[in-house]
Amino acid sequence: MNYGNLDEFKEELVSMENFFTEFAARENELLAFGMSRVSDWESYIASAMHLKCFEMRIHEFQTFLRPIDKQLYERVTHLAEETNIAESITGIEVSLRIATQRKQLNFSQEIVSSVMFNIPYFSNWFKRKRLFTEDVIPIQKLLVSIGRLISLVSLAKDSYISKWYHDSDVFKPSNLDHEKIIAQIETAIAKVDSGISLNKEDKKQLKAYLYKAKSEFSEDRPSWNKIIGALVIAAAITSGIADSTGAYENIDTAIKYILGTSIEKYAPSPVPLIDKSNPKVIASKKDRLEAETGV
Repeated sequence: MNYGNLDEFKEELVSMENFFTEFAARENELLAFGMSRVSDWESYIASAMHLKCFEMRIHEFQTFLRPIDKQLYERVTHLAEETNIAESITGIEVSLRIATQRKQLNFSQEIVSSVMFNIPYFSNWFKRKRLFTEDVIPIQKLLVSIGRLISLVSLAKDSYISKWYHDSDVFKPSNLDHEKIIAQIETAIAKVDSGISLNKEDKKQLKAYLYKAKSEFSEDRPSWNKIIGALVIAAAITSGIADSTGAYENIDTAIKYILGTSIEKYAPSPVPLIDKSNPKVIASKKDRLEAETGV
């Protein structure tokens, strides 16, 4: 797993969270009619492969975190050990896979099951029964654990990108082709000039960040903090604009090239940390990056 996979992992967790939420809401139905019913659920179809691969994915996430953020790594490890989440999800996935291969009840059998579920004695028995054994984490606790893990993945994204502003020992700018980066910045500027849905003042500010990044290359010792900071802010500005694809892609490519090629200690190839759906988050990241990088 690398930085670029964090969003994918987060989406997988959200997909699993949606499935288990529906699972918890329809638990009585499954107790009455059998778990084979989940095979037709959209939430199960969307998450089935993620459930199967979860143990491997959380291990990859921990391996990724270990050299990046020790404290965050320990929090993820504690969560995994305390909740037994990997073993539990693996056990649930196997049970579901077996159940979905079984033949579903026919119409008359479903009617009998429905009647039995509404008879007080059998209804109470169904409600006392559980779909999984006690060594498997309860669904409600599982949902809490997945929610916490989603939050930790988000924190990992912030932690990772901040490393490049503070850990000069991992950054080797001698590996970089300056002209390649300058060309990408100039192409982004040209794309902004050729037409982009920004008012005059915002367009001026966007170009100022791009020129600031470009101008650093004329220094004897360019400040890579300022270059990356300016580019990430520019990427954040352009990411939410429909007709800014050309500008955004060139900025994004420059960031990936800088962070990916210059890494000595950490091998993953990162991508910029952009939240396209939330302008307030973009603004807060912009303010933070300006403060951290001196842009």
